[in-house]
Amino acid sequence: MRLQSGTETPNSSFTLLKEELRKQIPRISLLVALALIGTGIALIQPYLFKLLIDTAIPTADVRLIGLLLAGMMIAPVLSAGLNAANHYLRVYIGESVAQRLRQELFDHLLHVRLAELEQFTSGEHVHRLTRSCGRIGEVYVSEHLLPLAMNAILLIGTLAAMTALHWRLSLLALLAFPLAYFLTRKTRGRAQSLYRDQSDLLEAGQSYLHEVFPGLRTIRASNAQSYEQGRWREWLTDHRNIKARVASFHELIRIVLPESINQVAAGLVFGYGAFEIIQGRLTIGSLVAFIAYLPRAYSVLQALLGTHVNLQEARINAERVDDLFALSREPSGDTLLAPGPPIEDVETTSQPVGASIAFQNVSFNYGRGGFGAQELSFSVEPGEFIGIVGPSGGGKSTIIDLIMGFYTPQSGTIMIDGIDLNELSLESLRSRIGLVSQDTFLWNATIIENILYPGRDDAGRSRQAAREAQIDEFITGLPHAYQTVVGEHGMTLSGGERQRLAIARALLQRPRLLLLDEATSALDALTEQKVRAAIDRARAGRTAVVVAHRLTTILNADRILVIDRGRIVEMGSRTELLARQGLFIDLYQAQSLESEP
Repeated sequence: MRLQSGTETPNSSFTLLKEELRKQIPRISLLVALALIGTGIALIQPYLFKLLIDTAIPTADVRLIGLLLAGMMIAPVLSAGLNAANHYLRVYIGESVAQRLRQELFDHLLHVRLAELEQFTSGEHVHRLTRSCGRIGEVYVSEHLLPLAMNAILLIGTLAAMTALHWRLSLLALLAFPLAYFLTRKTRGRAQSLYRDQSDLLEAGQSYLHEVFPGLRTIRASNAQSYEQGRWREWLTDHRNIKARVASFHELIRIVLPESINQVAAGLVFGYGAFEIIQGRLTIGSLVAFIAYLPRAYSVLQALLGTHVNLQEARINAERVDDLFALSREPSGDTLLAPGPPIEDVETTSQPVGASIAFQNVSFNYGRGGFGAQELSFSVEPGEFIGIVGPSGGGKSTIIDLIMGFYTPQSGTIMIDGIDLNELSLESLRSRIGLVSQDTFLWNATIIENILYPGRDDAGRSRQAAREAQIDEFITGLPHAYQTVVGEHGMTLSGGERQRLAIARALLQRPRLLLLDEATSALDALTEQKVRAAIDRARAGRTAVVVAHRLTTILNADRILVIDRGRIVEMGSRTELLARQGLFIDLYQAQSLESEP
């Protein structure tokens, strides 16, 4: 049965955040316990000042003075130790949230429809997966959300102590709270706008860097270094400007405005406190203790306001992450494609091991212009060798994409072994297909790791696959042979060497379907001839669909499909097509193949 996209409720960053915080309840409970102990210690110290000034010094109690001084020295040490443990727990919990977000988003992106994933640049994927998730977990949760509970405990305790000392002074001090909150709330829209602009700029910079380094050869060949230096300088200037605006706005909202309000309120507290002392309703020690509590209360206020401001940044990052979570996943059925017989039995079995393929009025459009497929109808028998040719951009590679299930047709049906592709498990389907594309992708790993990808434990057959792909002699001639690291995207190898490695990887899979998309385009004539022979041996009994620009690759195909503007304009063997005097013979003559056997 087909799993329809959209039947599963997509994840959201804040939903995952809450789920992870629930898992971290034991650590959060420990965090709260440490906060309670720390608050108690923090509240004791100003009271020690009061006892020293109002009791110990007036009575000349040396023993009490010594005990109070010892307490004043020990309390900060205990607070420092508790703060270190507190900080460790906050970082651990925040990193756990970021890890959960990154893991869930990575898993989701691996299964998203390609058509939707391609709406974003790779730089945007990387930025949101790394920085946006990190800002939510490592910064917002660790530095703001978790301290919120601790700050609330400290604020309540501090206000209680201040009220116990003098409740009228406490009311006066509290005037700063609603005013600071009101000003901060008024600036929320501006904060969101600035954080959104900053996030957009950072994504643009990351996308640029993802393009510029792989394109260094083109940049140098075009003498475009100065041009790219100018583009990068422009980005750096924009980044400096937005960073300065964000930092100054953040400083204004979190520090300048609250601090100004706090200083005015503190002045009022001092004045009124002095008046109360003159009237005999307040002791000097009590005022000193109250003044010691006051900055603690205001620092907690600033932290709470900072949490409110940083919530706007967290929301912007959550929006970025949720845009990716909202992308729909590939629809996949649960029917498994039957495997072929073991490879050892291929030459002796009387039954073809290849799979059948049928396109029935299939139409597809990438949605970005050009031709995809228009009412394609054809069938491929098990073990048949089908060649696909035609003008560039005519829709040849689209057929490969559709067979692989990379894209879903807008209309029509694709059948594999008589089973609707929509009903097949994509994992099962792709495990039976050996795909070699024109743009070969290799990991920055060793040759043997690339051949065995994804992590197959079949090193014994990898050498044989390399021989069949005509690459073993080249590999063994390298200083480190199969342990040679190929570099990022295999850039230390030539195009032909990369394609032969990809062919070896496909052959090692022993597939029922061989799909080759311009797989010999980067090979010289001699190597192409050897690889064609290797492919002929490898496809024995299997179904092979080969998209080719160079017609020599498919001249021996059982049938050739000629594709133009997304439609099949001709179909038949080489002999039949040459006799029709159509588009195929134009392609044939253009490549000067009249003498080709």
